[in-house]
Amino acid sequence: MRRALLLASLTVLLTTTPLAAGQNAPSGPLGPEAQKCAALFNLDLEGASGGPALITSARLVDVPANGLQRPFYNPSGYGNSAGPIATRIHQYCDVTGYVAPQNKFELKLPMLSDWNQNFFFTACGGFCGSTEGERCNLALARGYASVTGNGGHDSALGFDGFWAANAPELQEDFGWRSNHVVTLVAKAIATHYYSKPIKHAYIAGNSKGGQAVLLEAQKFPEDFDGFMPSAPVYDYTGRNTIAAAWFAQAASDGHGGSVLNSAAAQAVHKSVLEHCGAQAGVDEGLVTDPPSCKWQPEMIACPSGDGPGCLNARQVAAVKRLMTPATNSKGEVLYAYPYIVGTETQWAGWNYFGALSPEYPQRSANFDLPGQYLKYFVDEKMRKHGDALSFDFDHDPGTLDRARRIYDATSFDLRAVKARGGKILMWHGWADGAIMATSSVGYYEGVTKFMGGRKATENFFRLFLVPGVHHGGGGPGLTEFDALTALENWVEKGQAPEKLIASRSSNGVVERSRPVFPYPVLGRYSGKGDPKQAENFVPFEPSQH
Repeated sequence: MRRALLLASLTVLLTTTPLAAGQNAPSGPLGPEAQKCAALFNLDLEGASGGPALITSARLVDVPANGLQRPFYNPSGYGNSAGPIATRIHQYCDVTGYVAPQNKFELKLPMLSDWNQNFFFTACGGFCGSTEGERCNLALARGYASVTGNGGHDSALGFDGFWAANAPELQEDFGWRSNHVVTLVAKAIATHYYSKPIKHAYIAGNSKGGQAVLLEAQKFPEDFDGFMPSAPVYDYTGRNTIAAAWFAQAASDGHGGSVLNSAAAQAVHKSVLEHCGAQAGVDEGLVTDPPSCKWQPEMIACPSGDGPGCLNARQVAAVKRLMTPATNSKGEVLYAYPYIVGTETQWAGWNYFGALSPEYPQRSANFDLPGQYLKYFVDEKMRKHGDALSFDFDHDPGTLDRARRIYDATSFDLRAVKARGGKILMWHGWADGAIMATSSVGYYEGVTKFMGGRKATENFFRLFLVPGVHHGGGGPGLTEFDALTALENWVEKGQAPEKLIASRSSNGVVERSRPVFPYPVLGRYSGKGDPKQAENFVPFEPSQH
Protein backbone atom coordinates (compact mmCIF):
# COMPACT_ATOMS: atom_id res chain seq x y z
CA MET A 1 0.00 0.00 0.00
CA ARG A 2 2.82 2.38 0.95
CA ARG A 3 4.57 1.78 -2.38
CA ALA A 4 1.32 2.28 -4.29
CA LEU A 5 0.81 5.67 -2.65
CA LEU A 6 4.37 6.64 -3.46
CA LEU A 7 3.93 5.55 -7.06
CA ALA A 8 0.79 7.59 -7.41
CA SER A 9 2.44 10.69 -5.98
CA LEU A 10 5.51 10.28 -8.22
CA THR A 11 3.71 9.59 -11.51
CA VAL A 12 3.75 13.27 -12.39
CA LEU A 13 7.48 13.42 -11.69
CA LEU A 14 8.09 10.42 -13.93
CA THR A 15 6.31 12.01 -16.84
CA THR A 16 7.55 15.59 -16.39
CA THR A 17 11.16 15.31 -15.23
CA PRO A 18 13.21 17.39 -17.71
CA LEU A 19 15.95 15.70 -19.64
CA ALA A 20 19.55 16.73 -19.29
CA ALA A 21 20.84 19.13 -21.88
CA GLY A 22 21.53 17.51 -25.22
CA GLN A 23 19.50 14.39 -24.46
CA ASN A 24 16.24 13.36 -26.07
CA ALA A 25 13.49 11.01 -25.00
CA PRO A 26 12.40 8.66 -27.77
CA SER A 27 9.19 9.85 -29.39
CA GLY A 28 6.10 7.81 -30.18
CA PRO A 29 4.75 4.67 -28.45
CA LEU A 30 7.02 2.98 -25.96
CA GLY A 31 9.01 0.16 -27.51
CA PRO A 32 10.29 -2.90 -25.60
CA GLU A 33 13.45 -1.18 -24.36
CA ALA A 34 11.56 1.90 -23.20
CA GLN A 35 9.01 -0.29 -21.41
CA LYS A 36 11.79 -2.30 -19.75
CA CYS A 37 13.40 0.91 -18.55
CA ALA A 38 10.15 2.47 -17.33
CA ALA A 39 9.35 -0.72 -15.41
CA LEU A 40 12.22 0.05 -13.04
CA PHE A 41 10.01 2.76 -11.56
CA ASN A 42 8.04 -0.05 -9.90
CA LEU A 43 11.08 -1.81 -8.44
CA ASP A 44 10.64 -2.22 -4.69
CA LEU A 45 13.85 -1.23 -2.91
CA GLU A 46 12.44 -0.76 0.57
CA GLY A 47 14.25 -3.85 1.81
CA ALA A 48 17.32 -3.52 -0.42
CA SER A 49 20.77 -3.75 1.09
CA GLY A 50 21.78 -0.19 1.94
CA GLY A 51 18.14 0.93 1.73
CA PRO A 52 15.38 1.80 2.05
CA ALA A 53 15.58 3.43 -1.34
CA LEU A 54 13.13 4.73 -3.92
CA ILE A 55 13.34 5.19 -7.67
CA THR A 56 11.82 8.54 -8.66
CA SER A 57 12.14 8.34 -12.45
CA ALA A 58 13.17 5.89 -15.14
CA ARG A 59 13.22 6.78 -18.82
CA LEU A 60 14.97 5.76 -22.03
CA VAL A 61 17.27 8.45 -23.44
CA ASP A 62 18.73 8.79 -26.94
CA VAL A 63 22.40 9.78 -27.12
CA PRO A 64 23.00 12.76 -29.46
CA ALA A 65 24.77 11.88 -32.69
CA ASN A 66 27.84 13.89 -31.73
CA GLY A 67 28.30 12.05 -28.42
CA LEU A 68 27.73 12.48 -24.71
CA GLN A 69 28.02 15.73 -22.82
CA ARG A 70 31.13 16.17 -20.67
CA PRO A 71 30.82 16.82 -16.93
CA PHE A 72 30.59 20.36 -15.59
CA TYR A 73 34.06 19.91 -14.08
CA ASN A 74 35.87 17.93 -16.76
CA PRO A 75 38.55 15.72 -15.15
CA SER A 76 41.74 14.31 -16.61
CA GLY A 77 42.44 10.60 -16.53
CA TYR A 78 39.99 9.41 -19.20
CA GLY A 79 41.98 10.06 -22.37
CA ASN A 80 40.97 12.84 -24.76
CA SER A 81 39.36 15.73 -22.87
CA ALA A 82 38.02 17.96 -25.64
CA GLY A 83 34.55 18.07 -27.18
CA PRO A 84 31.64 15.69 -26.67
CA ILE A 85 32.51 12.17 -25.55
CA ALA A 86 32.56 9.77 -28.47
CA THR A 87 30.68 6.54 -27.83
CA ARG A 88 29.05 3.57 -29.52
CA ILE A 89 26.15 3.86 -27.05
CA HIS A 90 22.96 5.04 -28.77
CA GLN A 91 20.48 4.78 -25.90
CA TYR A 92 20.51 4.31 -22.16
CA CYS A 93 18.04 3.95 -19.32
CA ASP A 94 18.32 6.96 -17.03
CA VAL A 95 17.28 6.19 -13.45
CA THR A 96 17.04 8.67 -10.60
CA GLY A 97 16.21 8.00 -6.99
CA TYR A 98 17.42 8.30 -3.43
CA VAL A 99 18.54 6.20 -0.51
CA ALA A 100 17.20 7.31 2.86
CA PRO A 101 17.45 9.90 4.12
CA GLN A 102 18.70 12.19 1.30
CA ASN A 103 21.28 10.24 -0.73
CA LYS A 104 20.16 11.09 -4.25
CA PHE A 105 21.63 9.27 -7.22
CA GLU A 106 21.50 9.09 -11.00
CA LEU A 107 22.23 5.77 -12.68
CA LYS A 108 22.70 5.40 -16.42
CA LEU A 109 22.27 1.91 -17.84
CA PRO A 110 23.30 1.21 -21.45
CA MET A 111 21.31 -1.30 -23.42
CA LEU A 112 22.17 -4.93 -22.66
CA SER A 113 23.93 -5.33 -26.00
CA ASP A 114 26.16 -2.33 -25.18
CA TRP A 115 26.82 -3.15 -21.53
CA ASN A 116 30.38 -4.20 -20.71
CA GLN A 117 29.04 -6.06 -17.65
CA ASN A 118 30.89 -3.67 -15.35
CA PHE A 119 29.79 -1.05 -12.83
CA PHE A 120 31.24 2.43 -12.29
CA PHE A 121 30.72 4.95 -9.49
CA THR A 122 31.87 8.56 -9.88
CA ALA A 123 32.09 10.26 -6.48
CA CYS A 124 31.21 13.94 -6.09
CA GLY A 125 33.76 16.57 -5.08
CA GLY A 126 33.96 19.79 -3.05
CA PHE A 127 31.10 19.86 -0.56
CA CYS A 128 29.00 17.85 -3.09
CA GLY A 129 25.29 18.72 -3.02
CA SER A 130 24.07 17.74 -6.51
CA THR A 131 23.83 14.60 -8.61
CA GLU A 132 24.99 16.17 -11.90
CA GLY A 133 24.30 13.19 -14.12
CA GLU A 134 26.93 14.22 -16.66
CA ARG A 135 29.49 12.82 -14.22
CA CYS A 136 28.25 9.39 -15.33
CA ASN A 137 29.04 9.98 -18.98
CA LEU A 138 32.78 9.30 -19.08
CA ALA A 139 32.17 5.73 -17.94
CA LEU A 140 28.82 5.33 -19.69
CA ALA A 141 30.58 6.03 -22.99
CA ARG A 142 32.66 2.89 -22.41
CA GLY A 143 29.63 0.72 -21.74
CA TYR A 144 29.51 0.84 -17.95
CA ALA A 145 26.43 0.89 -15.79
CA SER A 146 27.41 4.27 -14.41
CA VAL A 147 26.19 6.04 -11.27
CA THR A 148 26.87 9.17 -9.27
CA GLY A 149 25.34 10.75 -6.18
CA ASN A 150 24.86 14.01 -4.30
CA GLY A 151 26.94 13.05 -1.26
CA GLY A 152 23.87 12.75 0.95
CA HIS A 153 22.42 16.25 0.66
CA ASP A 154 21.46 19.06 -1.69
CA SER A 155 23.35 22.36 -1.52
CA ALA A 156 24.55 25.30 -3.58
CA LEU A 157 27.52 25.17 -5.96
CA GLY A 158 30.90 25.69 -4.32
CA PHE A 159 31.66 25.52 -0.61
CA ASP A 160 28.17 25.78 0.89
CA GLY A 161 28.21 24.18 4.35
CA PHE A 162 24.83 25.40 5.60
CA TRP A 163 23.22 22.01 4.96
CA ALA A 164 25.49 20.44 7.62
CA ALA A 165 24.41 22.77 10.44
CA ASN A 166 22.79 20.78 13.27
CA ALA A 167 22.52 17.74 10.97
CA PRO A 168 24.71 14.91 12.33
CA GLU A 169 23.11 12.24 10.13
CA LEU A 170 23.77 14.25 6.98
CA GLN A 171 27.33 14.85 8.16
CA GLU A 172 27.90 11.11 8.50
CA ASP A 173 26.37 10.45 5.08
CA PHE A 174 28.60 13.05 3.46
CA GLY A 175 31.66 11.87 5.33
CA TRP A 176 31.58 8.16 4.57
CA ARG A 177 28.17 6.48 4.26
CA SER A 178 26.49 7.95 1.16
CA ASN A 179 28.68 6.43 -1.54
CA HIS A 180 28.52 3.00 0.08
CA VAL A 181 24.73 2.78 0.31
CA VAL A 182 24.21 4.26 -3.16
CA THR A 183 26.65 1.68 -4.50
CA LEU A 184 24.68 -1.17 -2.94
CA VAL A 185 21.34 0.10 -4.25
CA ALA A 186 22.64 0.97 -7.73
CA LYS A 187 24.19 -2.48 -8.08
CA ALA A 188 20.85 -4.04 -7.13
CA ILE A 189 19.07 -1.98 -9.79
CA ALA A 190 21.64 -2.86 -12.45
CA THR A 191 21.59 -6.59 -11.79
CA HIS A 192 17.78 -6.57 -11.82
CA TYR A 193 17.70 -4.63 -15.09
CA TYR A 194 20.20 -6.86 -16.90
CA SER A 195 19.34 -10.16 -15.17
CA LYS A 196 23.11 -10.74 -15.13
CA PRO A 197 25.76 -10.33 -12.45
CA ILE A 198 28.28 -7.50 -12.48
CA LYS A 199 31.78 -8.73 -13.37
CA HIS A 200 33.88 -5.82 -12.13
CA ALA A 201 33.14 -2.65 -10.17
CA TYR A 202 35.16 0.57 -10.27
CA ILE A 203 35.08 3.85 -8.39
CA ALA A 204 36.76 7.16 -9.28
CA GLY A 205 36.69 10.66 -7.90
CA ASN A 206 38.72 13.82 -7.53
CA SER A 207 39.44 15.92 -4.42
CA LYS A 208 36.62 15.07 -1.97
CA GLY A 209 35.75 12.42 -4.54
CA GLY A 210 39.29 11.08 -4.18
CA GLN A 211 38.82 11.01 -0.41
CA ALA A 212 35.62 9.04 -1.02
CA VAL A 213 37.50 6.51 -3.16
CA LEU A 214 40.09 5.97 -0.43
CA LEU A 215 37.40 5.71 2.24
CA GLU A 216 35.68 2.99 0.23
CA ALA A 217 39.00 1.14 0.00
CA GLN A 218 39.53 1.50 3.73
CA LYS A 219 35.99 0.83 5.00
CA PHE A 220 34.21 -1.15 2.26
CA PRO A 221 36.87 -2.83 0.09
CA GLU A 222 34.36 -5.44 -1.07
CA ASP A 223 32.35 -2.76 -2.93
CA PHE A 224 34.86 -2.36 -5.77
CA ASP A 225 37.62 -4.12 -7.68
CA GLY A 226 39.32 -1.03 -9.08
CA PHE A 227 39.88 2.31 -7.33
CA MET A 228 40.99 5.51 -9.11
CA PRO A 229 41.41 8.40 -6.66
CA SER A 230 42.84 11.63 -8.04
CA ALA A 231 44.15 14.51 -5.91
CA PRO A 232 42.48 12.95 -2.85
CA VAL A 233 41.95 15.31 0.07
CA TYR A 234 42.21 12.34 2.44
CA ASP A 235 43.06 14.56 5.43
CA TYR A 236 39.79 16.34 4.80
CA THR A 237 39.62 18.01 8.19
CA GLY A 238 43.24 19.10 8.25
CA ARG A 239 43.14 20.60 4.75
CA ASN A 240 39.86 22.48 5.29
CA THR A 241 40.80 23.91 8.68
CA ILE A 242 44.48 23.89 9.70
CA ALA A 243 46.03 24.15 6.25
CA ALA A 244 43.47 26.60 4.84
CA ALA A 245 43.79 28.86 7.89
CA TRP A 246 47.60 28.74 7.70
CA PHE A 247 47.53 29.69 4.02
CA ALA A 248 44.91 32.42 4.55
CA GLN A 249 46.84 33.98 7.40
CA ALA A 250 49.97 33.85 5.25
CA ALA A 251 48.36 35.78 2.39
CA SER A 252 46.07 38.11 4.36
CA ASP A 253 46.53 41.84 3.87
CA GLY A 254 44.73 42.56 7.15
CA HIS A 255 41.76 44.16 5.40
CA GLY A 256 39.85 41.14 4.08
CA GLY A 257 41.99 40.68 1.00
CA SER A 258 45.27 39.10 -0.03
CA VAL A 259 48.74 40.55 -0.54
CA LEU A 260 49.07 38.18 -3.50
CA ASN A 261 47.61 38.69 -6.96
CA SER A 262 47.98 37.44 -10.52
CA ALA A 263 51.05 39.61 -11.16
CA ALA A 264 52.82 38.10 -8.15
CA ALA A 265 51.88 34.57 -9.22
CA GLN A 266 53.16 35.23 -12.74
CA ALA A 267 56.44 36.61 -11.39
CA VAL A 268 56.86 33.53 -9.21
CA HIS A 269 56.12 31.19 -12.11
CA LYS A 270 58.57 32.91 -14.45
CA SER A 271 61.34 32.66 -11.89
CA VAL A 272 60.51 29.07 -10.97
CA LEU A 273 60.76 27.97 -14.59
CA GLU A 274 64.08 29.77 -15.00
CA HIS A 275 65.45 27.71 -12.11
CA CYS A 276 63.54 24.42 -12.46
CA GLY A 277 61.92 24.23 -15.89
CA ALA A 278 64.35 21.67 -17.29
CA GLN A 279 64.52 19.07 -14.52
CA ALA A 280 64.04 16.15 -16.93
CA GLY A 281 67.13 17.09 -18.95
CA VAL A 282 65.31 19.29 -21.44
CA ASP A 283 63.40 22.55 -21.15
CA GLU A 284 59.72 21.55 -20.96
CA GLY A 285 58.39 24.75 -19.44
CA LEU A 286 57.14 22.63 -16.53
CA VAL A 287 58.31 21.72 -13.07
CA THR A 288 58.51 17.93 -13.31
CA ASP A 289 60.00 17.19 -9.86
CA PRO A 290 58.95 19.99 -7.49
CA PRO A 291 60.44 18.54 -4.27
CA SER A 292 63.95 18.75 -5.74
CA CYS A 293 63.54 22.39 -6.85
CA LYS A 294 65.37 24.74 -4.46
CA TRP A 295 63.60 27.94 -5.48
CA GLN A 296 62.88 30.51 -2.76
CA PRO A 297 60.77 33.70 -2.96
CA GLU A 298 63.71 35.86 -1.86
CA MET A 299 65.19 35.21 -5.30
CA ILE A 300 62.74 37.71 -6.82
CA ALA A 301 62.44 40.20 -3.97
CA CYS A 302 62.08 43.77 -5.20
CA PRO A 303 65.18 45.89 -4.52
CA SER A 304 62.92 48.42 -2.81
CA GLY A 305 59.16 48.75 -2.52
CA ASP A 306 57.15 47.36 -5.42
CA GLY A 307 58.12 46.76 -8.99
CA PRO A 308 57.28 44.72 -12.08
CA GLY A 309 58.32 41.07 -12.10
CA CYS A 310 59.27 40.99 -8.41
CA LEU A 311 57.75 40.45 -4.96
CA ASN A 312 57.51 43.16 -2.33
CA ALA A 313 58.47 42.38 1.27
CA ARG A 314 54.95 41.35 2.32
CA GLN A 315 54.60 39.10 -0.71
CA VAL A 316 57.95 37.43 -0.04
CA ALA A 317 56.85 36.73 3.55
CA ALA A 318 53.48 35.41 2.34
CA VAL A 319 54.94 33.02 -0.22
CA LYS A 320 57.56 31.84 2.24
CA ARG A 321 54.85 30.93 4.74
CA LEU A 322 52.71 29.31 2.06
CA MET A 323 55.67 27.02 1.38
CA THR A 324 56.20 26.16 5.07
CA PRO A 325 54.36 23.37 6.96
CA ALA A 326 51.67 24.54 9.39
CA THR A 327 52.89 24.45 12.99
CA ASN A 328 51.83 25.48 16.48
CA SER A 329 53.78 27.75 18.80
CA LYS A 330 55.93 24.80 19.89
CA GLY A 331 57.01 24.15 16.31
CA GLU A 332 55.02 20.91 16.11
CA VAL A 333 53.88 20.18 12.55
CA LEU A 334 50.10 20.18 12.25
CA TYR A 335 49.82 19.90 8.46
CA ALA A 336 52.89 18.72 6.56
CA TYR A 337 52.03 19.60 2.94
CA PRO A 338 52.53 23.30 2.16
CA TYR A 339 52.50 24.86 -1.29
CA ILE A 340 55.21 23.68 -3.69
CA VAL A 341 56.74 25.29 -6.76
CA GLY A 342 54.69 24.94 -9.91
CA THR A 343 51.35 25.36 -8.12
CA GLU A 344 51.43 29.15 -8.55
CA THR A 345 49.54 28.72 -11.84
CA GLN A 346 46.52 27.77 -9.69
CA TRP A 347 46.78 30.24 -6.81
CA ALA A 348 43.83 32.22 -8.18
CA GLY A 349 40.70 31.34 -6.24
CA TRP A 350 42.76 29.88 -3.41
CA ASN A 351 45.31 32.44 -2.24
CA TYR A 352 43.77 35.50 -3.82
CA PHE A 353 40.34 36.36 -5.21
CA GLY A 354 39.57 34.55 -8.46
CA ALA A 355 37.81 31.57 -10.00
CA LEU A 356 38.71 28.04 -8.91
CA SER A 357 37.86 27.07 -12.48
CA PRO A 358 36.07 28.92 -15.31
CA GLU A 359 32.71 27.44 -14.24
CA TYR A 360 32.90 28.39 -10.56
CA PRO A 361 32.05 31.69 -8.85
CA GLN A 362 35.06 33.79 -7.85
CA ARG A 363 36.27 33.50 -4.27
CA SER A 364 39.37 32.96 -2.10
CA ALA A 365 38.84 29.39 -0.96
CA ASN A 366 41.55 29.23 1.70
CA PHE A 367 39.94 32.24 3.37
CA ASP A 368 36.43 30.74 3.16
CA LEU A 369 36.87 27.06 3.97
CA PRO A 370 37.72 27.18 7.69
CA GLY A 371 34.64 29.24 8.55
CA GLN A 372 32.28 26.88 6.74
CA TYR A 373 33.95 23.76 8.09
CA LEU A 374 34.38 24.87 11.71
CA LYS A 375 30.87 26.26 12.09
CA TYR A 376 28.86 23.59 10.26
CA PHE A 377 30.82 20.33 9.85
CA VAL A 378 32.83 19.78 13.00
CA ASP A 379 30.20 19.41 15.76
CA GLU A 380 26.69 18.00 15.97
CA LYS A 381 25.47 21.49 16.76
CA MET A 382 26.55 24.58 14.88
CA ARG A 383 29.52 26.48 16.30
CA LYS A 384 28.92 30.18 16.75
CA HIS A 385 32.45 31.18 15.84
CA GLY A 386 35.21 30.02 13.54
CA ASP A 387 37.08 31.51 10.61
CA ALA A 388 40.44 31.37 8.89
CA LEU A 389 42.01 34.52 10.29
CA SER A 390 41.16 33.84 13.95
CA PHE A 391 42.14 30.15 13.87
CA ASP A 392 44.29 29.30 16.91
CA PHE A 393 46.95 26.74 15.97
CA ASP A 394 47.56 25.91 19.63
CA HIS A 395 43.95 25.38 20.68
CA ASP A 396 41.67 24.71 17.71
CA PRO A 397 43.28 21.51 16.28
CA GLY A 398 42.40 19.73 19.54
CA THR A 399 38.69 20.36 18.92
CA LEU A 400 38.57 18.45 15.64
CA ASP A 401 38.56 14.81 16.80
CA ARG A 402 34.90 14.16 15.94
CA ALA A 403 35.35 15.61 12.45
CA ARG A 404 38.45 13.50 11.85
CA ARG A 405 36.49 10.37 12.68
CA ILE A 406 33.72 11.23 10.22
CA TYR A 407 35.50 12.80 7.25
CA ASP A 408 39.14 11.72 7.14
CA ALA A 409 40.49 8.85 5.03
CA THR A 410 43.93 8.65 6.61
CA SER A 411 44.20 4.92 7.35
CA PHE A 412 47.17 3.21 5.71
CA ASP A 413 45.71 -0.24 6.26
CA LEU A 414 44.74 -1.51 2.81
CA ARG A 415 45.30 -5.19 3.54
CA ALA A 416 41.69 -6.08 2.74
CA VAL A 417 41.93 -4.48 -0.71
CA LYS A 418 45.08 -6.41 -1.48
CA ALA A 419 43.73 -9.68 -0.07
CA ARG A 420 40.71 -9.68 -2.37
CA GLY A 421 42.74 -8.74 -5.45
CA GLY A 422 41.68 -5.09 -5.64
CA LYS A 423 43.82 -2.53 -7.47
CA ILE A 424 44.37 1.17 -6.75
CA LEU A 425 45.68 3.58 -9.37
CA MET A 426 46.07 7.00 -7.76
CA TRP A 427 47.20 10.07 -9.67
CA HIS A 428 47.87 13.67 -8.78
CA GLY A 429 48.91 16.74 -10.79
CA TRP A 430 52.18 18.35 -9.72
CA ALA A 431 50.69 21.83 -10.40
CA ASP A 432 47.64 21.27 -8.16
CA GLY A 433 47.04 24.52 -6.25
CA ALA A 434 44.27 23.10 -4.06
CA ILE A 435 45.82 19.96 -2.57
CA MET A 436 49.56 19.54 -2.94
CA ALA A 437 50.70 16.41 -4.75
CA THR A 438 53.18 15.87 -1.92
CA SER A 439 50.19 14.90 0.23
CA SER A 440 49.55 11.95 -2.09
CA VAL A 441 53.24 11.08 -1.86
CA GLY A 442 52.89 11.15 1.92
CA TYR A 443 49.89 8.84 1.84
CA TYR A 444 51.52 6.44 -0.59
CA GLU A 445 54.68 6.27 1.50
CA GLY A 446 52.56 5.67 4.61
CA VAL A 447 50.83 2.76 2.91
CA THR A 448 54.16 1.45 1.65
CA LYS A 449 55.58 1.40 5.17
CA PHE A 450 52.45 -0.20 6.63
CA MET A 451 52.22 -2.86 3.93
CA GLY A 452 55.85 -3.92 4.33
CA GLY A 453 57.70 -2.08 1.59
CA ARG A 454 57.56 -0.95 -2.01
CA LYS A 455 57.37 -4.39 -3.60
CA ALA A 456 54.52 -5.46 -1.34
CA THR A 457 52.62 -2.27 -2.21
CA GLU A 458 53.15 -1.73 -5.93
CA ASN A 459 51.59 -5.07 -6.84
CA PHE A 460 48.19 -3.60 -5.91
CA PHE A 461 48.68 0.18 -5.46
CA ARG A 462 50.56 2.65 -7.68
CA LEU A 463 50.83 6.43 -7.69
CA PHE A 464 51.37 8.58 -10.79
CA LEU A 465 52.40 12.26 -10.55
CA VAL A 466 51.62 14.22 -13.72
CA PRO A 467 53.60 17.38 -14.56
CA GLY A 468 51.73 20.65 -14.97
CA VAL A 469 48.24 19.38 -14.13
CA HIS A 470 45.96 21.41 -11.86
CA HIS A 471 43.39 20.10 -9.38
CA GLY A 472 41.93 17.08 -11.15
CA GLY A 473 42.51 18.49 -14.63
CA GLY A 474 43.50 21.53 -16.64
CA GLY A 475 46.70 23.48 -16.20
CA PRO A 476 49.74 24.26 -18.35
CA GLY A 477 51.00 20.70 -18.53
CA LEU A 478 50.18 17.25 -19.87
CA THR A 479 46.47 17.11 -19.16
CA GLU A 480 45.46 14.17 -21.38
CA PHE A 481 46.17 10.60 -20.28
CA ASP A 482 44.13 7.44 -19.90
CA ALA A 483 44.43 6.23 -16.34
CA LEU A 484 41.12 4.35 -16.49
CA THR A 485 42.21 2.00 -19.28
CA ALA A 486 45.40 1.33 -17.34
CA LEU A 487 43.33 0.44 -14.28
CA GLU A 488 40.97 -1.74 -16.32
CA ASN A 489 43.90 -3.69 -17.77
CA TRP A 490 45.33 -4.17 -14.28
CA VAL A 491 42.05 -5.41 -12.80
CA GLU A 492 40.80 -7.49 -15.71
CA LYS A 493 44.01 -8.69 -17.41
CA GLY A 494 46.56 -8.58 -14.61
CA GLN A 495 48.68 -6.03 -16.53
CA ALA A 496 50.21 -3.71 -13.95
CA PRO A 497 50.62 -0.14 -15.28
CA GLU A 498 54.31 0.52 -15.96
CA LYS A 499 53.65 4.01 -17.29
CA LEU A 500 50.97 6.44 -18.44
CA ILE A 501 51.45 8.41 -21.65
CA ALA A 502 50.48 11.99 -20.90
CA SER A 503 50.09 14.57 -23.65
CA ARG A 504 48.95 18.06 -24.48
CA SER A 505 46.85 18.83 -27.54
CA SER A 506 45.78 21.93 -29.42
CA ASN A 507 42.84 21.82 -31.81
CA GLY A 508 42.89 18.04 -31.67
CA VAL A 509 46.58 17.74 -32.55
CA VAL A 510 49.05 16.36 -29.99
CA GLU A 511 51.76 18.98 -29.42
CA ARG A 512 53.90 16.93 -27.05
CA SER A 513 53.83 13.80 -24.94
CA ARG A 514 55.94 12.08 -22.32
CA PRO A 515 55.69 9.02 -20.10
CA VAL A 516 54.72 9.26 -16.44
CA PHE A 517 56.16 6.38 -14.44
CA PRO A 518 54.88 5.04 -11.11
CA TYR A 519 56.26 6.92 -8.10
CA PRO A 520 59.11 7.20 -7.20
CA VAL A 521 60.42 6.67 -10.77
CA LEU A 522 60.92 9.87 -12.78
CA GLY A 523 60.94 10.44 -16.53
CA ARG A 524 64.12 11.81 -18.07
CA TYR A 525 64.91 12.85 -21.63
CA SER A 526 67.22 10.26 -23.21
CA GLY A 527 69.24 12.91 -25.02
CA LYS A 528 68.22 11.56 -28.41
CA GLY A 529 65.28 12.32 -30.66
CA ASP A 530 62.45 14.83 -30.41
CA PRO A 531 61.97 15.81 -26.73
CA LYS A 532 58.28 16.37 -27.42
CA GLN A 533 57.77 12.66 -28.13
CA ALA A 534 57.15 10.19 -25.30
CA GLU A 535 59.36 7.46 -26.77
CA ASN A 536 62.43 9.65 -26.20
CA PHE A 537 62.10 9.60 -22.42
CA VAL A 538 63.47 6.89 -20.14
CA PRO A 539 62.78 5.92 -16.50
CA PHE A 540 65.06 7.33 -13.82
CA GLU A 541 65.15 5.60 -10.43
CA PRO A 542 66.21 8.20 -7.80
CA SER A 543 67.13 5.54 -5.23
CA GLN A 544 69.81 4.21 -7.57
CA HIS A 545 71.55 7.57 -8.02
